[in-house]
Amino acid sequence: MNTAGVREPPGLWLRGQRIAAGLTQEDLAERSGVSVRTIADMERGRTRRPYPSSVRALIRALGLPEATGTELVARYRAPGDEPALSAAAETAETAEETAEPAVPRQLPTAVPYFAGRTSELRLLDAMLSDAGRGSTGVVISAIGGTAGVGKTALALNWAHRVAPNFPDGQLYANLRGFDPAGSPAEPADVLRGFLDAFQVHPERFPATTEGLAALYRSLLADRTMLVLLDNAADVAQVRPLLPASPRCLVIVTSRRELSALAAAEGARLLSLDVLPEREAIELLAARLGTDRADAEPDAITQLATLCARLPLALSVIVARAAAAPNLPLAALVTELTELQGRLDALDVGDPAANVRTVFSLSYRHLPEAAARMFRLLGLHPGPDISAPAAATLA
Repeated sequence: MNTAGVREPPGLWLRGQRIAAGLTQEDLAERSGVSVRTIADMERGRTRRPYPSSVRALIRALGLPEATGTELVARYRAPGDEPALSAAAETAETAEETAEPAVPRQLPTAVPYFAGRTSELRLLDAMLSDAGRGSTGVVISAIGGTAGVGKTALALNWAHRVAPNFPDGQLYANLRGFDPAGSPAEPADVLRGFLDAFQVHPERFPATTEGLAALYRSLLADRTMLVLLDNAADVAQVRPLLPASPRCLVIVTSRRELSALAAAEGARLLSLDVLPEREAIELLAARLGTDRADAEPDAITQLATLCARLPLALSVIVARAAAAPNLPLAALVTELTELQGRLDALDVGDPAANVRTVFSLSYRHLPEAAARMFRLLGLHPGPDISAPAAATLA
């Protein structure tokens, strides 16, 4: 059935299409991401001017052409289909329709004194360039790497740099995949937060995760947005949060590789290693100040090595040094040289920045065989071990 020439009000027409498709209101709500209450109000004529995005989502769920959705939106705006509203209601409705669309700017503050990662930033820039040439599907960079290697710092630094390329806004969520404070975030809760950022009224939230995801995808369908999903636990947590528009770009960070995203969604996988020595020294010098770094260049080099060039450990040492501006850097070198107390030295009282805590969270997620190997490696007295020696331990 087509809207052209239909004499019945849009709500009755919509009800007829739903019944002809053999769907209940609940079925249509799950397919479209539009709430049952909204569908019921539209069919009964209680909603005079529904959101165009809701109308188009219903049309898609019914398997009708996009042109039909455009025509139905226009029909809802046509006079005479429903009783006139009061002057106050008309004014309120007009204000709602003419209000500027929400433009979320959710990116957290970027890490100060970001240094290094030149090659990784080039790869991300190339990915953005590819997306700008109209590539199909969502371009995802799953930034993986061990705990404390600087995944979030890289993602935030780059996201802030390219934010002007996404005029419709940026969404951010900490998925708490490896969080000392609690369990991983539920996709449904994250979706509700994103919908709230678009000022969608909670009464319009679908009841299921699938419905929430469908409404989220509908809202992003015509937008150019950057979505940063930080600290993901696994692929299952990420998938409901992926928009379907090629104009959107998603960055995912996780301690896991998330290779399934590459297989099914065409993700670009970028795995981070510890910083090269030059970049680790550059980071320390930038954050400690050139005067202090130039005064003890050998200590700076040794600190970079003793921190294994791990960005989190380097940041903790910077915090320790900043708290004691008169303390020679060589004293920190001496403290870190004591292997048994090195993790104690890399503790500034913040669980989120405690190297021991961060490593322990990764350890808890290891398979039993890998966890046993990790414990066995702790028996080795030196800082390095060869593959034959590790095999002997195993």
